[in-house]
Amino acid sequence: MKILSILTYYHPHWTGLTAFARRIAEGLAARGHEVTVLTTRHDRALPATEVRAGVRIVRMRPTAFVSRGAVLPSFPFRAASLIRRHDVVQIHTPLFESALVARLCRAFGRPMLMTHHGDLVMPAGLGNRFVERVVVSQMSAAARATPWISTLSADYAAHSDFLRPFASRVRAITPPVEMPVPQQAETASWRSTLGLADRKVIGFAGRFVEEKGFDYLLQALPALVDAEPRIHLVYAGDHRVVYERFYDRCRPLLEQHAGRITFLGLLRDSQQLANFYALCDVFALPSRSDCFASVQVEAMLSGTPVVAADIPGAREVVQRTGMGRLVRARDPGSLAEGLLEVLHAPDRFVRPRGAIQAVFDPDRAISEYEEVLRAMVTAASPAMSRDADALARILRNDADPANRRRVETVREYLDLQPRDVVLDCGCGLGWHLKVIGELSDARLHGIDVSPERLARARREVHGRTQLALGRIEALPYREGSFDKAILSEVLEHLADDRAGLLEVRRVVRRGGIVAITVPNRNYPFWWDPINALRERVGLPPIRRGALGGIWTDHVRLYSRHDIVRLVRQADLVVEDVRSFVHYCVPFAHNLVYGVGKALVEHGVAPRADRFRYADNRRSRIDPLTWALGAIDGIDRLNVTSAPEGQSTVCICVKARKA
Repeated sequence: MKILSILTYYHPHWTGLTAFARRIAEGLAARGHEVTVLTTRHDRALPATEVRAGVRIVRMRPTAFVSRGAVLPSFPFRAASLIRRHDVVQIHTPLFESALVARLCRAFGRPMLMTHHGDLVMPAGLGNRFVERVVVSQMSAAARATPWISTLSADYAAHSDFLRPFASRVRAITPPVEMPVPQQAETASWRSTLGLADRKVIGFAGRFVEEKGFDYLLQALPALVDAEPRIHLVYAGDHRVVYERFYDRCRPLLEQHAGRITFLGLLRDSQQLANFYALCDVFALPSRSDCFASVQVEAMLSGTPVVAADIPGAREVVQRTGMGRLVRARDPGSLAEGLLEVLHAPDRFVRPRGAIQAVFDPDRAISEYEEVLRAMVTAASPAMSRDADALARILRNDADPANRRRVETVREYLDLQPRDVVLDCGCGLGWHLKVIGELSDARLHGIDVSPERLARARREVHGRTQLALGRIEALPYREGSFDKAILSEVLEHLADDRAGLLEVRRVVRRGGIVAITVPNRNYPFWWDPINALRERVGLPPIRRGALGGIWTDHVRLYSRHDIVRLVRQADLVVEDVRSFVHYCVPFAHNLVYGVGKALVEHGVAPRADRFRYADNRRSRIDPLTWALGAIDGIDRLNVTSAPEGQSTVCICVKARKA
């Protein structure tokens, strides 16, 4: 692919955003893609064009700097020239020119991925507030024009004011973080040189700006010193921030504690940075706002536990690794307590380097971005555009937002090729087979235990589909007969779900895919309020009839942990896990599968049948159109994959037979 990355500043400008963009660009270039970066020539000593680590960097000369941004008269012309010569564009926001880039991408037929690094938070002042409003409005226009938005943290995405209106298009991809192993001898020598050999060192790093909350650390210092007189703070970073005078406002506190604070300046060398983290006994992140803060991961990879503010985004690293402690945000007292707890018992918090690397694997992050960008390029082709339109037409009649997302996700997981042989286990009425048959030339097979359902399926699916009566626990197929298999809303019906999944694994070839969907045990209250209330007061759920809700005919529901464990017990490799549909119409399950299904089956509302999508023209005066419109409106609040722990209707797993 030819990939164009656009951002305000790039290496050697040093921020978390630029470090992230550099790792992504160089990682993609290392995999053979042609990567170009369009950015600001923030230092006149830098060349206008150069190649670093396989990435071509094109720098534009600014005529002026305004707050954090730059005035770039040549931007429209350089951007247009480069966009038309690339397959896909990735912009890193905040970016003032984002709306212009979106318009140019649309004009030249190029897909654009917005990678959002955090909501824009400007310092106080009328000028800064004006800049903030203008930039956010430009970013909002760009977000409306892009099919995908990536961000660094699912937790942050769920709480971002900027991302909330576009939640259905947001995908969280953990950023790639790399850090060399600290040099123990050099670290010990450096600590001694700084006069810190017998001190308890608290490290902090980053831009010295208000949103990083360093003033809370300074305010916590008296309490820290009272409890531990050997406390000393070490700061790595540049405190000379031209667009913000936060350092000047902190100067009285800094002068008051001058003997307990060491400034190292900006550390550009990664080995020196690793040694800095290693000389610290604990790393502090007292941010007011933060999308992710990769400095936490860098500290952990260097063996140093972290104390972070319990705010969206910033807290995710500690939550996922356990290597540190979370404290109340904007509370110097709580910050002091947390830091002292870690300093007094560090062994409780330190985790092996390999465990941190497993969570924040750079190769996995590059692969995810590569997958998204490739999918966007493919989707932008005329054939894929036709497929997307066809799928939208097929799903237009489906009143169940969870089922729509199941169909979309299963199709994505299968990545169907013309010669694929696919088995739908528990095919029911044949909905997945009908959709796949409409959109691909794959050879399709379906099996179900119900003769009545199979009879309906035979009327609905394409003639090339082969259907069979049978049980999933004893499939009538030879080992390795299928390239791919579907298990959608089936495992919860089986008395022995592990035996069923092992049998599906048997009939799938080595390297084949199994797309699995199950109902979530942590389902939203409003999806099925009756059973939710019954379960909360200790009563068994209703499993039969119109009030059965999400428990209808089910032996069990699954947590994310349950289904992942089951898949692994069946000797399948888990490649992806998603959960979706948190926001919904109250009593959604009862309305769709209780009332709506009965109306369809009795011929009262035949056009509401999802199989009859071609008969529904969505007339503006049709009550069905109003109902589907209301459901669609609420569903737009749902993200592509909800953060772990949030209640959702469905869990999807992509598994591969190794």
